[in-house]
Amino acid sequence: MKDSMAPLKVGIVVIISAIAMVYMLSQVQEGMGGDAQGYRVFAVFDDVGGLAEKSSVSIAGISVGRIEKIELAGDKAKVWIRVQTPLKSDARIAKRQASLLGEYFLQLTPGYTGSPLADGDQIKFIDYDTPPAALMNDLKGIAQNVVDITQNLKRALGGTEGEQRLIGIIKNFEGVAQDIRDSVSGNHEKFDAVVDNVVAVTGEARQFTKEFRLNAREILGDAKYVVRSVRAIVGENTATVQEGFEGLKGAVGRIQRALDKLESTLEATESITRKIDEGKGTIGKLINDDRLANNVNGIVEESGDFIRKITRLQTIVGMRSDYYASRGTVRNALELRLQPKPDKYYSLQLVDDPRGATSFMETVTSTSASDEDPVTREQQTVTEDRFRLSLQFAKRFWLTTGRIGIIENSGGLGIDLHLLGDDLEFSTDLFSFDANLNPRQRAWGTYNFFNHLYLSAGVDELWNSEIRDVFFGFGLRFNDDDLKTILTTAPTPSL
Repeated sequence: MKDSMAPLKVGIVVIISAIAMVYMLSQVQEGMGGDAQGYRVFAVFDDVGGLAEKSSVSIAGISVGRIEKIELAGDKAKVWIRVQTPLKSDARIAKRQASLLGEYFLQLTPGYTGSPLADGDQIKFIDYDTPPAALMNDLKGIAQNVVDITQNLKRALGGTEGEQRLIGIIKNFEGVAQDIRDSVSGNHEKFDAVVDNVVAVTGEARQFTKEFRLNAREILGDAKYVVRSVRAIVGENTATVQEGFEGLKGAVGRIQRALDKLESTLEATESITRKIDEGKGTIGKLINDDRLANNVNGIVEESGDFIRKITRLQTIVGMRSDYYASRGTVRNALELRLQPKPDKYYSLQLVDDPRGATSFMETVTSTSASDEDPVTREQQTVTEDRFRLSLQFAKRFWLTTGRIGIIENSGGLGIDLHLLGDDLEFSTDLFSFDANLNPRQRAWGTYNFFNHLYLSAGVDELWNSEIRDVFFGFGLRFNDDDLKTILTTAPTPSL
């Protein structure tokens, strides 16, 4: 009996195994994307190299759909995908590389503030990664530039002679800087003394000309009187004293000629003094015009102000890195601050933000086909991984500093509150007024633990709750005196 039931049992086991195999295959097929549930949306790419139909579409590394179809749309590629998760009109899609072997997949960001997408709608926001070939070409060019620079430095500074030449150049710079500082600080009193001497000389020259003019007029009057008296005496007593003064005729003639010359000399002297008194000629202008002394005083004052401004100008260099908790990304910033006064400075920042720079593109297509719209508009927003620039002017009022200018490629303003002797600061920035439904506001606080090191923490996107994120980080800050100390005390590398 047992032997006759054995074939029946084997048949039952085979049937059950076949049913189980069919069920498992159906489950595997369903997991591979054969499920027709969900809805279809599309996106238009400039390049779909590395993508294939049935490729994965994921959000945060979790598969939410598959590529259903790839077709040509003019000079671009139209990619249809079927997804099983709700998407909004501000959703973003990006082509990402899964490995260095060239395998790609699509990564979705579902969107936060837009309206829901329906079946057949378009995802308009496309993100592009830099191709590995372009990165390799850039790295190749950078490597070649580094090689050229090192070779040039080796030729210029190689060996003991080059090292001595570099040390000599540094010493010469230090000597020149010290000489300028000594000249500015040591000659300030000399400039004041020169101005005082010029004022004193011009005063004495004016007094001398006044006294000389009075004395010259008295001498001229006396000489004229003597000449008239001599003429009268000689003319009235010619007959009487002709014999007695016969021998004196020659002397009188010589005296007459001498008096004539003296009279012409006195007249010329009077003319010169009159011109000097009227301010004519170089000497007259020098004595009577006060503008010379005023100009000298103005030049000295302006030179002093210019030198003081140069010596007061502070150059501050800062570096900062912040880690965003939700995104898992790092924002880096390099700052150059020019501070002519303690309560005013100009700030230039170069920011490496993971968000990159976003540009808007609109394509208008006209057609004469009767079954199509005559004008078709296609809008596209592209985000590129590029640096952002900030340029601000800051003015401090007691414990508060106001800032205004360009903040990360858009107009904006900011406020800083200083406490605990400027060791503790609370700051906020408001900018990017047209990027989202609400402007972007960032608020943070910093605390200086050492002279040059500080820690920071804050919140970004205060008004946009969907993309709000917290961050924390640290930064370094040096002024020109600190940099000079570091550079002068650092050891010289040997080549």
